[in-house]
Amino acid sequence: MVNEKKHAGYQIGAARRIVFITVLFTLFTSLAAVGGYASAVSLFDLGMDARALAMGGAFVGLADDRSSLQCNPAGLAWGHALTLLSSYETRPSTGSYGSIALLMPYVGFGIDYFDFGDIPKADEYGNVIDTFRYRNYALVAGAGVRAADLPLLSRVPLAENIGFGLSVKFLNVSTLEPGSGSGFAIDIPLLFRSESPSPRVPIITSYGFGLVFKNIIGLPIKYEGEHQENWPKEIVIGTAFEFLDRVIMAADLTSKKDFHLGLEWNPISYISLRGGVKYDGLWVCSFGMGARFHNFVFDFAVVPHPYLTSEFRGSLGVRW
Repeated sequence: MVNEKKHAGYQIGAARRIVFITVLFTLFTSLAAVGGYASAVSLFDLGMDARALAMGGAFVGLADDRSSLQCNPAGLAWGHALTLLSSYETRPSTGSYGSIALLMPYVGFGIDYFDFGDIPKADEYGNVIDTFRYRNYALVAGAGVRAADLPLLSRVPLAENIGFGLSVKFLNVSTLEPGSGSGFAIDIPLLFRSESPSPRVPIITSYGFGLVFKNIIGLPIKYEGEHQENWPKEIVIGTAFEFLDRVIMAADLTSKKDFHLGLEWNPISYISLRGGVKYDGLWVCSFGMGARFHNFVFDFAVVPHPYLTSEFRGSLGVRW
């Protein structure tokens, strides 16, 4: 009888370990589905709006809308209106992700969150006695300025086309006490943008080149259990070309050898169709569309994942 109880207790304990490992694996792969590594910092790889997501995340060289705040804040130097953006994404049976951002000329502020939902907490016999949640919250503040706006650089050739930026990111992880923690990091972005046709290739009506030094300075995420996680340093280069004011092609390449490629077609002025592909350790395709009506912009993206649940994200932006 004693041996049977021990055996039963061992089976329950093994089952609990399997469930716990499965939950953690699902959690981290969900966070890393857009990024290339399992890390709480992967929250920043999810992006902000559906447009960039539909274009495979290729936005460092484009940086011409609300996603500039997270992808390349140097693009904020070309901002012309007060913009409010909200996004929400659901991954069936996994979790939810959302963001809200406020952008003004030269500066922007955003809040992101990832909520894994209720996770069961069981006793040694496998009985559910409680639940706990895993949430990540992120605050982002970014700024961008053109060389032409700086007295010392205003006479530099192409000063109107060169943008500098700065991004400060704060991340808070909220779960069981040993796993809760926070930290911050700083990105340094650059952008060259020309909004006039190329003299050598007239069909190219605008183009841009971007460079972002991610997490160049940072305070590690320190958890209550005395464990800490460093911010992974990374360099991202990107380029974007617009053809005949109708088609945009963008591509990003990272120092981790990840690759993002995106395409946007505007058949009419208020409708956009998008597609993209990315390699972050795994090839993943994406699709989406956007619609504009007066001061409102709505974007939608779908990312079918080969192994995990697919992503569905919608974004709504308002400009004044």
